Amino acid sequence: MKKIVPFLILASSLCCLSSCDASGQSGQIILEDYSIHHDDEFGGAYIDISIEEFNKKGFAFGDSVSLSFATGEKTVTFEDIGYYSGYYVPAGQELVVGYKGYDYIKFCINYGEDVYAENGFAADTKVTITEFEKGKYKDVEETLSISYSDDRTKYESDEQFANFREVNVGRIAPKTLYRGASPVDDSRSRAEIVDSLLERNGIAYDIDLADKESNVLTQPKFKIGTYMKGLMDRGDAIFLGMAAAYKAEDFSNKMKTLFEGMLAHDGPYYVHCLEGKDRTGYVCMVLEALCGADYDELVADYFVTYKNYYGIEVGSDKYNVIKGMHIDEMIRYVFSFDESVSMPLLTASALHSKANGYLLNIGLSQNQIDALQNKLVAD
Repeated sequence: MKKIVPFLILASSLCCLSSCDASGQSGQIILEDYSIHHDDEFGGAYIDISIEEFNKKGFAFGDSVSLSFATGEKTVTFEDIGYYSGYYVPAGQELVVGYKGYDYIKFCINYGEDVYAENGFAADTKVTITEFEKGKYKDVEETLSISYSDDRTKYESDEQFANFREVNVGRIAPKTLYRGASPVDDSRSRAEIVDSLLERNGIAYDIDLADKESNVLTQPKFKIGTYMKGLMDRGDAIFLGMAAAYKAEDFSNKMKTLFEGMLAHDGPYYVHCLEGKDRTGYVCMVLEALCGADYDELVADYFVTYKNYYGIEVGSDKYNVIKGMHIDEMIRYVFSFDESVSMPLLTASALHSKANGYLLNIGLSQNQIDALQNKLVAD
């Protein structure tokens, strides 16, 4: 729960007290006066402490924490926030995350608005983190905790390693729409292999949801392969730099730009973010539903990512939790189904209608929507 409280001058820095006792009333862990940094790519506030150091202070994945951000004469407080190794909360809920590969821990809203911008945080903002309850969300962490390897030898194929696949649900024509990991961001050691897969499958238009072209051209984590360079040189790639705040106006504007780009180019199309999971899944759900996919097809395509990266099998305990918490909730989120709607009963017709309505709401005309569908569906 968030609340605004009067500004208090913080006491002298006390980086860590001893671990709290079972009641949480004494010996609480407190980290005071840490700087924060804006995550302007995905939205949220990086806190100036690494995951390793944060855990060494006594925090553990599955703990509940409270955060107080002091900016000028205002303090913004968030209480009872889960600390996880991944994004293991429903859309729109706050969390502190120590995601593998992050340099810092991060406070954000899962698939939601940018807490840094929304709360007026700035370069001089300091945060104090207090343990709210030890291990309160341990069961959630243990159930959902998943990670994947960046070692190609751990995977059966280049396609599995790169989460690369043809989208062949509904009436989508063969060899028209593909999805997967980034062909330019090499932070997970996949760019070179994805570049080769683009060439192997004759990709004609690359849709980069995650990155800004200026960053791709200048930052060391990016690696532009021969095939991708050709697409870029010919103007057959679009860089959208989309955060995962799906209901934000900026996201809707970029979605409109994305689909207009598809209308102006022929396929095969390749849609990706970094991993080819969430933002990619969102875009693909819209296109799949528009082209006649039913509920089971949406779920099956989305879940391939969890099979590719994490080896999770359909019907397992993790599958059931992920399906309910992430995939079903994503479908509700994308298509604005309320809680009274039973996901398994959704028909292809209902999903198509919702997808059409979504595209109208972001500013496409019906003629554009029909043309987009015609570019994707089989005759």
